[in-house]
Amino acid sequence: MTPITIKDIAREAGVSTATVSYVINGSKPVMPEKRQRVLDVISKTNYQPNRVAKSLRTKKTNIIGILAEDILEFPTVGIINGISEYIEKTDYNILLNDLRMLDSLFNQYDQIIHQKDKINNALSFLVFGAKVDAVIYVGMFNRDITGILSNINKPIIVAYSTSSDEHICSVNHDNENSATELTRHLIENGHKRIAVITGLAHTAPAQMRLKGINRAFKEANLVLDSTMIRNGDWERASGYACMKDLLEHSTRDTLPTAVLAMNDLMAIGAMDAIRDAKLKVPEDISVVGFDNRNVSNFVFPKLTTVEIDLEAIGYSAAKIATQKLGGAEGHVDSQNIIIPSKVIMRDTVARLK
Repeated sequence: MTPITIKDIAREAGVSTATVSYVINGSKPVMPEKRQRVLDVISKTNYQPNRVAKSLRTKKTNIIGILAEDILEFPTVGIINGISEYIEKTDYNILLNDLRMLDSLFNQYDQIIHQKDKINNALSFLVFGAKVDAVIYVGMFNRDITGILSNINKPIIVAYSTSSDEHICSVNHDNENSATELTRHLIENGHKRIAVITGLAHTAPAQMRLKGINRAFKEANLVLDSTMIRNGDWERASGYACMKDLLEHSTRDTLPTAVLAMNDLMAIGAMDAIRDAKLKVPEDISVVGFDNRNVSNFVFPKLTTVEIDLEAIGYSAAKIATQKLGGAEGHVDSQNIIIPSKVIMRDTVARLK
């Protein structure tokens, strides 16, 4: 059976082939009556556009490649969901490549340099094998990946990490201001003896969040006591160990009234240590986290934390990709986009009298 062509559709609908093309691609407005005639013929003939022929003609596949460091890690699903939400509104499709780097890196995220060849081999496959039009690189940890991704002469957008490479745009969240807001929330509730459990101290998120915490203390004419800072490693067990050490080195009078952990896993570990010491959250010690992971809403009491808008990060990254490809929305104004976060107030912060 001879395949139906655009010319056949145009002849049957009594319009030009250009009009049929405009209807199929949504590239230009078409009078409603003509548009409906074209759609009726398409429905009757079960016409399917020849994507291969179109890609050869336009040198575009209308596919956005997603290169994810690991789909099992915390931020990835939300970011990909945001990408999908935006792409559904366009005539682009998505091709996902999962690098599965969680087992090889675990929490040694700064060792990504050792994965450079693996990353760029996958990048080359997406560009030269699958012939995607652009690539969105989804990080599993918030860090600088400058110098990691090769220049492929196609748009690259990095989500949940940053890069100062000129050929890359990045979309990230606001670590510093979010940490300031979270600390203000504790101070506004009367807390002055605030302990901090950091993530790995040399990592960018830990440094930026500590900077934001110090800013909130300075605004309130307070000083963060360095003896109340403990360095964790982003994992729940380290939150427990840090909190236990804080308790063992405190008297009843010097006990922190609140603990700010730099992620939810460490915050929940701290809550476990507080309970094991026969103390209560938040009656004896308030606890806050960061990330708003699903578990933060299911622990008891429910954890006050910072919500990172992962869907917005993905949505913005996809929007930038299509803009870079010459979409209707035009030029990209900034190379680095920052998505605001917000404090989610739940049940782990007591108001001091």
